[in-house]
Amino acid sequence: MSESLTPQEVPALKREIFSSLHCAMPGIVESFDAASQTAIVRPALKRKGILLPVIRDVPVFFPGGAGSGITWLVSAGDECLLVFADFDIDRWFESGSAENPASERNHALSDAFAFAGFRSRGNALTDLPESPSFFGVHPADVSHIHDDRYYTEIETDTLLAGKSDTDHVHAAGDITSGTLAIARGGSGRGSTGATTAIADIATAADDCEITTAQYAWWGKAAMVRLVIKKTTAVSSGNTTLCTLVSGKRPKYIASAVWGWNKTAQITTGGAVQVNGAISAGASITIMATYILA
Repeated sequence: MSESLTPQEVPALKREIFSSLHCAMPGIVESFDAASQTAIVRPALKRKGILLPVIRDVPVFFPGGAGSGITWLVSAGDECLLVFADFDIDRWFESGSAENPASERNHALSDAFAFAGFRSRGNALTDLPESPSFFGVHPADVSHIHDDRYYTEIETDTLLAGKSDTDHVHAAGDITSGTLAIARGGSGRGSTGATTAIADIATAADDCEITTAQYAWWGKAAMVRLVIKKTTAVSSGNTTLCTLVSGKRPKYIASAVWGWNKTAQITTGGAVQVNGAISAGASITIMATYILA
Protein backbone atom coordinates (compact mmCIF):
# COMPACT_ATOMS: atom_id res chain seq x y z
CA MET A 1 0.00 0.00 0.00
CA SER A 2 1.37 3.40 -1.03
CA GLU A 3 2.08 5.92 1.64
CA SER A 4 -0.32 8.79 2.12
CA LEU A 5 0.88 12.34 1.67
CA THR A 6 1.05 14.58 4.61
CA PRO A 7 -0.62 18.01 4.40
CA GLN A 8 2.83 19.57 4.28
CA GLU A 9 3.81 17.51 1.20
CA VAL A 10 0.74 18.39 -0.94
CA PRO A 11 1.82 21.93 -1.94
CA ALA A 12 5.23 20.69 -3.05
CA LEU A 13 3.60 17.96 -5.17
CA LYS A 14 1.30 20.51 -6.78
CA ARG A 15 4.23 22.73 -7.64
CA GLU A 16 6.07 19.76 -9.16
CA ILE A 17 3.08 18.79 -11.32
CA PHE A 18 2.27 22.33 -12.47
CA SER A 19 5.90 23.09 -13.29
CA SER A 20 5.78 20.53 -16.10
CA LEU A 21 2.59 21.98 -17.60
CA HIS A 22 2.24 25.08 -19.78
CA CYS A 23 -0.96 27.06 -20.24
CA ALA A 24 -0.10 30.47 -21.67
CA MET A 25 2.84 32.85 -21.77
CA PRO A 26 4.15 35.73 -23.89
CA GLY A 27 6.48 35.00 -26.78
CA ILE A 28 8.65 36.83 -29.32
CA VAL A 29 8.54 35.88 -33.00
CA GLU A 30 11.94 34.98 -34.45
CA SER A 31 10.68 34.27 -38.00
CA PHE A 32 7.39 33.81 -39.84
CA ASP A 33 6.51 31.58 -42.81
CA ALA A 34 3.64 33.13 -44.76
CA ALA A 35 3.06 29.99 -46.84
CA SER A 36 2.23 27.79 -43.83
CA GLN A 37 1.22 30.64 -41.47
CA THR A 38 3.57 29.27 -38.84
CA ALA A 39 6.30 30.94 -36.82
CA ILE A 40 9.41 30.18 -34.84
CA VAL A 41 8.79 31.70 -31.41
CA ARG A 42 10.97 32.13 -28.34
CA PRO A 43 9.08 32.11 -25.03
CA ALA A 44 9.53 35.50 -23.36
CA LEU A 45 9.70 34.11 -19.80
CA LYS A 46 12.56 32.32 -18.09
CA ARG A 47 12.31 29.40 -15.74
CA LYS A 48 14.67 29.65 -12.78
CA GLY A 49 16.77 32.16 -14.72
CA ILE A 50 17.06 29.94 -17.81
CA LEU A 51 15.48 30.76 -21.18
CA LEU A 52 12.95 28.24 -22.41
CA PRO A 53 13.76 26.58 -25.76
CA VAL A 54 12.66 28.06 -29.08
CA ILE A 55 9.38 26.55 -30.36
CA ARG A 56 9.10 25.73 -34.08
CA ASP A 57 6.11 25.32 -36.41
CA VAL A 58 3.78 27.34 -34.18
CA PRO A 59 0.43 28.00 -35.93
CA VAL A 60 -0.28 31.75 -35.97
CA PHE A 61 -3.87 32.89 -35.48
CA PHE A 62 -5.56 35.05 -38.14
CA PRO A 63 -9.34 35.51 -37.74
CA GLY A 64 -11.39 34.16 -40.62
CA GLY A 65 -13.32 31.24 -42.05
CA ALA A 66 -14.68 29.65 -45.24
CA GLY A 67 -11.55 30.39 -47.23
CA SER A 68 -11.31 34.04 -46.18
CA GLY A 69 -9.57 35.82 -43.37
CA ILE A 70 -8.07 38.99 -41.99
CA THR A 71 -4.30 38.90 -42.21
CA TRP A 72 -1.45 41.25 -41.37
CA LEU A 73 2.29 41.31 -41.56
CA VAL A 74 4.09 39.26 -38.91
CA SER A 75 7.79 40.02 -38.54
CA ALA A 76 10.73 39.00 -36.40
CA GLY A 77 10.54 40.79 -33.05
CA ASP A 78 6.75 40.90 -32.93
CA GLU A 79 5.24 39.90 -29.61
CA CYS A 80 2.51 37.32 -29.24
CA LEU A 81 0.62 35.20 -26.73
CA LEU A 82 1.49 31.50 -26.69
CA VAL A 83 -1.32 29.14 -25.71
CA PHE A 84 -0.58 25.43 -25.19
CA ALA A 85 -2.95 22.62 -26.11
CA ASP A 86 -4.09 19.97 -23.65
CA PHE A 87 -2.72 17.18 -25.86
CA ASP A 88 -0.22 16.49 -28.65
CA ILE A 89 -1.43 18.41 -31.77
CA ASP A 90 1.02 16.99 -34.34
CA ARG A 91 -1.40 14.63 -36.11
CA TRP A 92 -4.20 17.20 -36.22
CA PHE A 93 -1.79 19.80 -37.60
CA GLU A 94 -0.80 17.53 -40.49
CA SER A 95 -4.27 16.18 -41.38
CA GLY A 96 -6.72 18.83 -40.19
CA SER A 97 -9.04 16.12 -38.89
CA ALA A 98 -9.76 14.57 -35.50
CA GLU A 99 -6.90 12.25 -34.61
CA ASN A 100 -5.61 10.33 -31.61
CA PRO A 101 -2.62 12.17 -30.09
CA ALA A 102 0.75 10.83 -31.22
CA SER A 103 2.09 10.97 -27.67
CA GLU A 104 0.97 11.24 -24.06
CA ARG A 105 2.31 14.74 -23.52
CA ASN A 106 0.06 17.41 -22.03
CA HIS A 107 0.41 21.20 -22.17
CA ALA A 108 3.84 20.80 -23.76
CA LEU A 109 5.89 23.63 -25.28
CA SER A 110 5.77 21.91 -28.68
CA ASP A 111 1.93 22.13 -28.77
CA ALA A 112 1.76 25.93 -28.86
CA PHE A 113 -0.47 28.33 -30.79
CA ALA A 114 0.52 31.98 -31.28
CA PHE A 115 -1.85 34.94 -31.10
CA ALA A 116 0.01 37.81 -32.72
CA GLY A 117 -0.86 41.33 -31.62
CA PHE A 118 -0.41 41.20 -27.86
CA ARG A 119 2.11 43.87 -26.82
CA SER A 120 4.24 44.64 -23.82
CA ARG A 121 3.94 48.11 -22.33
CA GLY A 122 7.11 49.34 -24.03
CA ASN A 123 5.86 48.18 -27.46
CA ALA A 124 2.29 49.46 -27.15
CA LEU A 125 0.87 51.30 -30.16
CA THR A 126 1.15 55.05 -29.88
CA ASP A 127 -1.71 57.54 -30.37
CA LEU A 128 -4.34 54.79 -30.58
CA PRO A 129 -7.79 56.28 -31.38
CA GLU A 130 -10.18 55.99 -28.47
CA SER A 131 -13.44 55.71 -30.37
CA PRO A 132 -13.14 54.77 -34.09
CA SER A 133 -11.63 51.43 -34.96
CA PHE A 134 -8.87 51.20 -37.54
CA PHE A 135 -7.02 48.52 -39.44
CA GLY A 136 -3.46 48.84 -40.61
CA VAL A 137 -1.39 51.99 -40.61
CA HIS A 138 -3.67 55.02 -40.52
CA PRO A 139 -3.41 58.55 -39.13
CA ALA A 140 -4.26 58.34 -35.46
CA ASP A 141 -5.87 61.76 -35.17
CA VAL A 142 -9.60 61.15 -34.64
CA SER A 143 -10.35 64.45 -36.37
CA HIS A 144 -8.69 63.21 -39.55
CA ILE A 145 -10.70 63.95 -42.69
CA HIS A 146 -10.11 63.60 -46.41
CA ASP A 147 -9.72 66.91 -48.24
CA ASP A 148 -10.95 67.85 -51.71
CA ARG A 149 -8.33 65.65 -53.35
CA TYR A 150 -10.67 62.74 -52.61
CA TYR A 151 -14.14 62.08 -53.99
CA THR A 152 -17.02 61.65 -51.57
CA GLU A 153 -19.37 58.69 -51.98
CA ILE A 154 -22.03 60.94 -53.53
CA GLU A 155 -19.52 62.43 -55.98
CA THR A 156 -18.29 58.98 -56.96
CA ASP A 157 -21.83 57.70 -57.52
CA THR A 158 -22.63 60.76 -59.66
CA LEU A 159 -19.56 60.26 -61.82
CA LEU A 160 -20.25 56.55 -62.27
CA ALA A 161 -23.86 57.29 -63.22
CA GLY A 162 -22.58 59.22 -66.24
CA LYS A 163 -20.62 56.25 -67.56
CA SER A 164 -21.95 53.82 -70.15
CA ASP A 165 -22.71 50.20 -69.30
CA THR A 166 -20.08 47.61 -70.16
CA ASP A 167 -22.31 46.23 -72.94
CA HIS A 168 -22.72 49.68 -74.54
CA VAL A 169 -21.76 49.70 -78.26
CA HIS A 170 -21.80 52.13 -81.21
CA ALA A 171 -22.88 51.49 -84.78
CA ALA A 172 -20.43 52.37 -87.55
CA GLY A 173 -22.64 55.28 -88.60
CA ASP A 174 -22.26 56.85 -85.15
CA ILE A 175 -18.55 57.48 -85.75
CA THR A 176 -18.33 60.88 -87.43
CA SER A 177 -15.04 62.26 -86.10
CA GLY A 178 -11.72 61.25 -84.62
CA THR A 179 -9.23 58.66 -85.81
CA LEU A 180 -10.06 54.96 -86.20
CA ALA A 181 -6.98 52.73 -86.12
CA ILE A 182 -6.10 50.63 -89.16
CA ALA A 183 -6.28 47.49 -87.00
CA ARG A 184 -9.95 48.33 -86.37
CA GLY A 185 -10.77 48.85 -90.01
CA GLY A 186 -10.08 52.58 -90.15
CA SER A 187 -7.63 54.64 -92.13
CA GLY A 188 -5.40 55.63 -89.24
CA ARG A 189 -6.08 59.30 -90.02
CA GLY A 190 -8.71 61.57 -88.64
CA SER A 191 -9.37 63.88 -91.58
CA THR A 192 -8.88 64.71 -95.26
CA GLY A 193 -7.17 67.71 -96.74
CA ALA A 194 -5.26 69.31 -99.58
CA THR A 195 -2.50 71.85 -100.14
CA THR A 196 -0.83 73.69 -103.02
CA ALA A 197 2.08 75.10 -101.00
CA ILE A 198 5.14 73.83 -102.85
CA ALA A 199 7.41 73.92 -99.77
CA ASP A 200 4.92 71.69 -97.91
CA ILE A 201 4.88 69.13 -100.71
CA ALA A 202 8.31 68.66 -102.27
CA THR A 203 11.84 70.03 -102.63
CA ALA A 204 13.28 70.48 -106.14
CA ALA A 205 16.53 68.82 -107.18
CA ASP A 206 19.47 70.83 -108.57
CA ASP A 207 18.74 72.44 -111.99
CA CYS A 208 15.02 71.80 -111.44
CA GLU A 209 12.19 74.13 -110.47
CA ILE A 210 8.75 73.09 -109.17
CA THR A 211 6.32 75.49 -110.83
CA THR A 212 3.07 73.86 -109.67
CA ALA A 213 2.28 71.46 -106.83
CA GLN A 214 -1.03 70.00 -105.70
CA TYR A 215 -1.42 67.44 -102.95
CA ALA A 216 -4.51 65.86 -101.38
CA TRP A 217 -5.13 63.01 -98.95
CA TRP A 218 -8.06 61.08 -97.57
CA GLY A 219 -7.36 58.46 -94.96
CA LYS A 220 -4.22 56.58 -96.01
CA ALA A 221 -4.64 57.39 -99.72
CA ALA A 222 -2.91 60.35 -101.36
CA MET A 223 -2.71 62.08 -104.75
CA VAL A 224 0.05 64.38 -105.95
CA ARG A 225 0.43 66.48 -109.12
CA LEU A 226 3.71 68.24 -109.83
CA VAL A 227 4.87 70.39 -112.75
CA ILE A 228 8.66 70.53 -112.79
CA LYS A 229 10.93 72.54 -115.13
CA LYS A 230 14.29 70.91 -115.96
CA THR A 231 16.96 73.49 -116.80
CA THR A 232 19.57 71.22 -118.39
CA ALA A 233 19.00 68.34 -120.77
CA VAL A 234 19.66 64.65 -120.13
CA SER A 235 19.93 62.07 -122.88
CA SER A 236 18.96 58.98 -120.88
CA GLY A 237 19.00 57.38 -117.46
CA ASN A 238 16.99 57.64 -114.26
CA THR A 239 16.76 61.30 -113.21
CA THR A 240 15.50 62.62 -109.85
CA LEU A 241 13.50 65.80 -110.32
CA CYS A 242 12.42 66.44 -106.71
CA THR A 243 11.78 64.77 -103.34
CA LEU A 244 8.46 64.66 -101.49
CA VAL A 245 8.64 65.91 -97.90
CA SER A 246 8.36 63.41 -95.03
CA GLY A 247 4.79 62.38 -94.30
CA LYS A 248 3.74 62.63 -97.96
CA ARG A 249 5.75 59.68 -99.26
CA PRO A 250 4.35 56.33 -100.49
CA LYS A 251 4.43 53.15 -98.43
CA TYR A 252 5.50 51.27 -101.56
CA ILE A 253 7.13 52.48 -104.81
CA ALA A 254 4.35 54.28 -106.69
CA SER A 255 4.10 54.38 -110.47
CA ALA A 256 3.52 57.85 -111.90
CA VAL A 257 2.10 59.19 -115.18
CA TRP A 258 3.49 62.24 -116.92
CA GLY A 259 2.61 64.15 -120.07
CA TRP A 260 5.23 62.68 -122.43
CA ASN A 261 4.45 59.08 -121.52
CA LYS A 262 7.89 58.42 -120.18
CA THR A 263 8.57 55.94 -117.38
CA ALA A 264 8.19 57.66 -113.99
CA GLN A 265 8.00 56.60 -110.33
CA ILE A 266 8.04 57.86 -106.76
CA THR A 267 10.27 55.86 -104.40
CA THR A 268 9.48 55.08 -100.76
CA GLY A 269 12.15 57.65 -99.89
CA GLY A 270 10.08 60.29 -101.70
CA ALA A 271 12.30 60.69 -104.80
CA VAL A 272 10.30 61.63 -107.93
CA GLN A 273 12.15 60.06 -110.86
CA VAL A 274 11.80 59.76 -114.65
CA ASN A 275 13.67 57.40 -116.95
CA GLY A 276 14.51 58.74 -120.41
CA ALA A 277 15.73 61.76 -122.34
CA ILE A 278 14.68 65.24 -121.19
CA SER A 279 15.17 68.40 -123.20
CA ALA A 280 16.65 71.54 -121.67
CA GLY A 281 13.94 73.82 -120.27
CA ALA A 282 11.27 71.12 -120.53
CA SER A 283 8.29 71.19 -118.14
CA ILE A 284 7.38 67.71 -116.91
CA THR A 285 4.04 66.86 -115.32
CA ILE A 286 4.02 64.11 -112.70
CA MET A 287 0.77 62.69 -111.34
CA ALA A 288 0.43 59.73 -108.94
CA THR A 289 -2.04 58.17 -106.54
CA TYR A 290 -0.64 55.96 -103.77
CA ILE A 291 -0.92 54.62 -100.21
CA LEU A 292 0.87 56.72 -97.60
CA ALA A 293 3.69 55.28 -95.51
